[in-house]
Amino acid sequence: MLVKELISELEKRIPLNLQQSYDNSGIQIEGPDVEIDKVIVTLDVTEQAVERAIDVGAQIILSHHPLLFYSIKSIKSTDFTGRMVYSSIMNSLTVYSAHTNYDAVRGGLNDILAQKLGMKETMPLLNVGENGDGIGRIGIIDEMEIEEIANFVKERFETDHVKFAPTGPQKIKKIAICSGGGSSLIDEVLKVGVDMYITGDLSYHDILKAVQSGLSLIVVDHDETEKFFEDGMIEILSSLGIKTVKYHERFYWSL
Repeated sequence: MLVKELISELEKRIPLNLQQSYDNSGIQIEGPDVEIDKVIVTLDVTEQAVERAIDVGAQIILSHHPLLFYSIKSIKSTDFTGRMVYSSIMNSLTVYSAHTNYDAVRGGLNDILAQKLGMKETMPLLNVGENGDGIGRIGIIDEMEIEEIANFVKERFETDHVKFAPTGPQKIKKIAICSGGGSSLIDEVLKVGVDMYITGDLSYHDILKAVQSGLSLIVVDHDETEKFFEDGMIEILSSLGIKTVKYHERFYWSL
């Protein structure tokens, strides 16, 4: 399969029109349209990810977070983004990102999280398009005591810590989730009326607002809700007969 053929197939399955207005999913750097031997799948495009792609002879880096999210005015060796752009071009790499469109698409990242939590009767928290696509998910889980759910989420999301802000009902059944940063959806969650909201990147004031409004929260590290992007994309690529190399990089630790 050629590079452009793979990109066309990805965009059929994960349409670019599902991305949020602030996003920059799609082609970040267009390399030559050559036959694909390997694809690097990673959460972030880092210098180490680019080096890994070069080492294994990959033609594409497929990331969740876009390399070019904020505008750049120059490409310099003193800037890490500039170094990655330069190195990718010089080594004929295509860099492609599927960000909020993969969050939103049915069967994408939010549905992977919902499946891990055993959610049923799921629907988008915020509709995008007309096919059940949307940001976040609302659904029903097997009822459990509020004291149990933090450990349940830690186990299912394969993480060793979360922030837990319990309030409201003592039994949790109807929940909302959002991969990545979910602060902008707090008002939507309050409108639909759930027992708990599970997401990442909530500030102190976001948590205060939710708790004072009677909404229980579990706050997971941003990347701990998104690391499953890698396995989800590898499943798609493998179904197309494409060899993949997973590159997962953790560059901080909680002590």
